[in-house]
Order: sequence, then structure tokens, then C-alpha cells
Amino acid sequence: MKLCEYGCGREAKYQFKNGKWCCEKHWSKCFKSRENLLKIMNRPEVKEKHRKAVKKVQNQVEVKEKISKAVEETWKNLDIRKKRIEAMNRKELKVKISKAMTLTIKQIQKKYKTFAKEEEMRYNPDKPEEKEIQVHCKYSKCQNSEENGGWFTPNKDQFKNRIYALEKEDGNDGRYFYCLEECKQKCCLYYFKTDPNILTKFDQYFRKVMKQTNISIRKFSKKIKNSELRGKKYGYALDHKYSIYDGFKNDVDPEIISHWKNLECIPELENSRKNKNSSITLKYLKLETNNNI
Repeated sequence: MKLCEYGCGREAKYQFKNGKWCCEKHWSKCFKSRENLLKIMNRPEVKEKHRKAVKKVQNQVEVKEKISKAVEETWKNLDIRKKRIEAMNRKELKVKISKAMTLTIKQIQKKYKTFAKEEEMRYNPDKPEEKEIQVHCKYSKCQNSEENGGWFTPNKDQFKNRIYALEKEDGNDGRYFYCLEECKQKCCLYYFKTDPNILTKFDQYFRKVMKQTNISIRKFSKKIKNSELRGKKYGYALDHKYSIYDGFKNDVDPEIISHWKNLECIPELENSRKNKNSSITLKYLKLETNNNI
């Protein structure tokens, strides 16, 4: 039988990596080891060493707190903040950033072909080196309008919005260029999402579709999905699956748009959310109607 080598005199049960045997799984759990450890910790030199270590940690915490407070005080000083903001807003820096983010007319014409066809552009003749792009104000009575041979420089948001309106599928040919808020408010086009001439053409197309739609309803009401729920009583509204707007945009025959297979009755709220969007493709509609109306 082996005895514990840590001084307690009990039977040893566990051998450690250093080769020693102990009565417990860890040497610190042996009561004799704990007694010896307490004796060591109570020595004056060990206590002093421990005190210095604690003080060092406390000093580090105090230094961190001082630095943190100094940073807070610095940022509370408005003068310093103003100087830093002014440095960021220096004219030279603004010009460099602006040049890096601005496309040239050639790049715009190549990237946004629809926009380039609709909007005439030129570089500001007063600033030839900066290549500042100018356009016409949409308000016809403005001195910066195309009608009066005028030009102005739009901001980047105006460019982005106008390009989106013309290039994206869900755009609406709106968000025209205006040099002043006053021009926007006075221009009749500001209240429309598209040009009045186009609106007139759409209105004519809409009337033709609705005329044919009413004929389809009279003839094929039993074949139209949920037609019996149409009206205020049940809250259902007539919907063109392939929308009238998309039909006008893609020059689809009004008789195809008004075909009973393109009609269904859906809840008014759902119809309102659908708006001018289509729930089926034109290809699918033509297959359904067999192109023979």
C-alpha cells in the first residue's frame, strides 16, 4: 500500500504526471497540502508580493478610466469637434469625392440608354475642367427650361431618381428635373406621374379595354372566378390578371386584355395592393386565349 506523498499519511489512490501519489484527485484537496499552502500564503514576503500585484491591477484600471474620461472631455469640447468637421468638409476633399462618384456623359449614355434619349445633357461651359453635367428644367416657363434654351446643374439625388423613373421596370417616367421648388409647384407635370400626352393615350386605351371587359362580363360572367362575389356586399372587385397598364405599355390588343380568361374577382384590399402590377405574364395570357379573340 502506497501512502500520500503530501504529508497526510493516508492511503494514496491517484498518481499525478509528476510521479507523485496522493489521497485525492487534486493535490490541493489533501488537508495537509491546504495547511502547507496557508502557511506559505501567510509569509510576509508572499503577502507583500500579492499586495504589489493587486496594486498594479488597480493602477491599470485607474489609467484606463483616466483615458476614457479624457476622451469624453475632448469630445465635449465643441471647438475641437468643429475643427474636425471643418477639416472633413474642406473644398478640395469635396471635389475629389465628387469626381470619384460622378459619371461622365459618355458613361451615362452607355449605361442608361433610355435616360440618355429622354434627357439632353451637356457639361457646364463655365467649369470645363470639372465636367459638371447640366440638364433642362421641366417647367416650360422657367429660364432654365428647354423651351427657353436654359440649363442648370441637378444634384445627385435628382439624377438618381430620374434615372430610376426611366430605367427601372417599376419606374413611372416621372421625377422630372426642376431647378427650384417653385418650378416644381408651378409645373402641371409635377402632379402627374407621366406626360399628359401619354396620359391621354392611356385614357383612350383604358376606355377601349373597359368597353370590351363589360362585354366579356355580360357574356361569360359564370366563367369568371368569384364573379358572384363582386360588389360592396362581399367586398370583391374585378381584376385584370395581366394589368391594363402593362397592356398599354406593351401595346397589347385591348381584346386580349379584356378576355374573360384574364378576368377574376379578388378582395378589394388585395386588388388595391396589386395596383398596376400583373399577376400573370403576357406569354401565359396569350397561351390561355390561344391568340384567337
